[in-house]
Amino acid sequence: MQPDSFPLGARSRGQEYVHPSLAAAHARFHVPSAFEIDGWVYLTGVIAAREPDEALDDLEPAFARAFTQIAEVLALAGCTWADVIKITSHHLDIGAEISAMARVKDRHVGAPYPAWSVIGAGSLANPAGICEIEVIARKAQ
Repeated sequence: MQPDSFPLGARSRGQEYVHPSLAAAHARFHVPSAFEIDGWVYLTGVIAAREPDEALDDLEPAFARAFTQIAEVLALAGCTWADVIKITSHHLDIGAEISAMARVKDRHVGAPYPAWSVIGAGSLANPAGICEIEVIARKAQ
């Protein structure tokens, strides 16, 4: 089926958002940074990745960058961390990463806390990645 012949569905009522740093990926793979429909905003996973010069045992900088990027994508859609109702994180090593992620998460998200699913992963798209984080937000009515 050619893209022009795809039937219209729910996505035809929605809107894509593309973070400037992910414009090339959007053009190549056709994946938006977020998609909004009916006030629900679904973010594509953001990978927390180490920089080459960072200590292997200090994961907070990688998570801090990921949470900052998530906040920027949320802002594109008119949301903040206060609108996030669900977080899903996919970890290469849950035991080594969960405490650092929780500390960073708690700097961005207060009570009442969003639901959070933590999943083990075998690999990520970015070889420097340690975790991929997805969120779902609901715009204020």
